[in-house]
Amino acid sequence: MKGLTLLAPDMLWLFLLVPVFAMLQWRGNRQRLRSRERFSDPGLFRGLNPAGRRSDLRAVMALGVYLTAVGFLILGLCRPAGNPRWEEETLVRRGVDIMLLVDLSSSMKATDLKPNRMQAVKSAVKHFIDQLGNDRVGLTIFAGSVSLQSPLTMDYNTVKMMVDIINTDFLPKDGTALGSAINFALEKINEHKRKNAVMILLTDGENTCGQSPQDAAIRAQQAGTRIFTIGVGTPEGAMIPEGVDSRGNSVYKKHKGEPVITRLDVGLLQDIAAQTKGKYYAAKTHQALQDAYTDISRLTKTEHTEKSKKMKYQEYYVWFVLVSFLLLLTAIGLEQKWIWDGIKRN
Repeated sequence: MKGLTLLAPDMLWLFLLVPVFAMLQWRGNRQRLRSRERFSDPGLFRGLNPAGRRSDLRAVMALGVYLTAVGFLILGLCRPAGNPRWEEETLVRRGVDIMLLVDLSSSMKATDLKPNRMQAVKSAVKHFIDQLGNDRVGLTIFAGSVSLQSPLTMDYNTVKMMVDIINTDFLPKDGTALGSAINFALEKINEHKRKNAVMILLTDGENTCGQSPQDAAIRAQQAGTRIFTIGVGTPEGAMIPEGVDSRGNSVYKKHKGEPVITRLDVGLLQDIAAQTKGKYYAAKTHQALQDAYTDISRLTKTEHTEKSKKMKYQEYYVWFVLVSFLLLLTAIGLEQKWIWDGIKRN
């Protein structure tokens, strides 16, 4: 049993029940003996010594073996295992490849979604990932530049961890390069010849730099990649916070002395979705992503394989259970012998 470990250590709490079991077992034995005495010839028991019966060796042995049997059974439930080794697993699944494109531009600091656009998107994305089953998900982030945070994968926890760490200061260049983000994500999808992949673009839609979003949408349509767009913010817009001044008052981004108002560009996002046979959704907490996933789940599924390494153990619980069973039989034999010895003693 090299490197013995317990795969279900939570079951160790059952040892707290052992004293209760011991008390119940002892009382049960005494009651059974008294019952047999009550319905047998009293003359057989005239010579019985009550103090001797309480200290009867067989009774003590039977109870001890019972408790040992229970201990081995609990250890078996804890799944003792050893000889750990890494094994590669290949799983074949059918699902949709979903690349998330998340806008990290400074306009995502606006507070027309609470607590602000960025935090609302992060919360919604993590909730969305929790709904996935056999689908692969990737994460592309963009502002004035574009970066791949996670390739398409089924390691949902890793993707959510990546979502946790991103913010509006994560990329070196500010701006909103929608077209560049779409083209970049399309390249990552095509690198591995992903069929029936989709993009979910989460942004306020104000394209300010980079390649043409319309041209990128045409390329996506030609590649058979649908883009589902989610508008983050409101058409009325909001100012962009830039911290607080020395007096603790909020400071907002300005251009030529005037506050910059960032507004949701619904028209552009609707055009991108329509060009690729996707769909546009207005961001309302988690509901927009939930609606998007409902529509995406109806699309044609692609068969894909996932390779992962998993720690495998050689489990020994069966031996502990077997020992427990044999001890239980031994305890029953000792108990019956003790009871009959008590009845025959005179």
